[in-house]
Amino acid sequence: MKALTQSGNHYEISLKSAPNIFKATTRPNIRIRWGPWCSVFWTWMPPPYLERGRTLLKRYRGVNFPKDQTMQQSLASPDTCVYYQVASFYHDFAAAVRQVSPALFDLLESYTLANFRRNERELKKTKHSLYLIMYEHKNDSSYTFDELRTRMSHFGELAMTSDIMEGFCRNFPEYTDQMKVFIQRDTGDASLCRTALSVLESFVTLLQQLVDGKTDLRQLIEATLVDEDGRPRTEHGQRPSELLVELAEKGDSTYQKYHKLEDDIHIQTRYKRPTDNKKSGISAATFYASDTLPALLFLEFVQMCAQDLPVAVCESCHRLFVPFSSRAKYCERVLDPETGATCKDIAAKLAYAEELKANKAKELYNKMRNRNQMRCSRASGNQKMRDDYNSWRKQAQIALSKYQLREISWEEFKEVIHSDL
Repeated sequence: MKALTQSGNHYEISLKSAPNIFKATTRPNIRIRWGPWCSVFWTWMPPPYLERGRTLLKRYRGVNFPKDQTMQQSLASPDTCVYYQVASFYHDFAAAVRQVSPALFDLLESYTLANFRRNERELKKTKHSLYLIMYEHKNDSSYTFDELRTRMSHFGELAMTSDIMEGFCRNFPEYTDQMKVFIQRDTGDASLCRTALSVLESFVTLLQQLVDGKTDLRQLIEATLVDEDGRPRTEHGQRPSELLVELAEKGDSTYQKYHKLEDDIHIQTRYKRPTDNKKSGISAATFYASDTLPALLFLEFVQMCAQDLPVAVCESCHRLFVPFSSRAKYCERVLDPETGATCKDIAAKLAYAEELKANKAKELYNKMRNRNQMRCSRASGNQKMRDDYNSWRKQAQIALSKYQLREISWEEFKEVIHSDL
């Protein structure tokens, strides 16, 4: 089983083995399923939020936030309050991502929260170093005692403002109880403004990485996994693994760009003993960790190619999926959360509706054709009427074909059918 999580500042892919693999053998019995993240980034569109984030950065970067400005004063003008604008940006972006992919939302939120809590981790390290100096007369850092005290004060302030910012982002537009207390005390917000700007900068950097990664990943997938019609290259007898090797041997620039990121991927194996009395043995999980999400996306892509997965593009949601047969055009992801209907279900209903429309059009054509034929039969000596009927029938047949091919609307089809001889 595969999971992509975020730990600290590291993204991790975990490959969990069967729970009893160490009971009889040390050979891991792992079956890996690759593809969900590449599928998400195939269709995900963050550019509007990237531009919004850049606009906010341009607006507030270099601003000298007044030291005597209070939270109450700043929040009275939300349009100019940097932490209000950053929280609003995060709220809107998170809502959009959650709708596309809850799993992707969890990952991005974890990344953001890790940035919030980075100062807290630095504060703990600094406190520990001070403790060693004061009580054990040891210094495990490169700073002097006075420098450590200054750092503790600095990171203490940042940890507090980061905590406020985290709560505001997650509860926007509501204020947290912690915020309300500081607002009531007329607390200065210069440090909070700087923290909000720092969070925004790291988030915009992440979005830029994802935008670039999506463009590059799509190019690699189209060169190895899917053809120009969105169908698996395996259907043409092409093996993704061989196509990937060709990219590597030719020195493809996009491939080389991400191949270098593999140096940033770290492999860890973690073990866990059973918590119950069952003789299930020790479970193990292998984690691929990296500071950059694109590195793990490339790892997933490489594994998909290595396994020669028959990957296609769903004609409904336009995301990647592994078709169960060469005729499958739609995936089985839930497209309508309210009804639980999948892309496959909805496509079947649409196809049935289109079939009914086509039948309805044919019935109308047959009805009008029979009516006009009857009129010609009753006026057998009227050659002009016969010529008009033949002309009408030709135009009606063309209109029927165009309607069935969705080249004209129902109203346009009826206009031709109901035209007089």
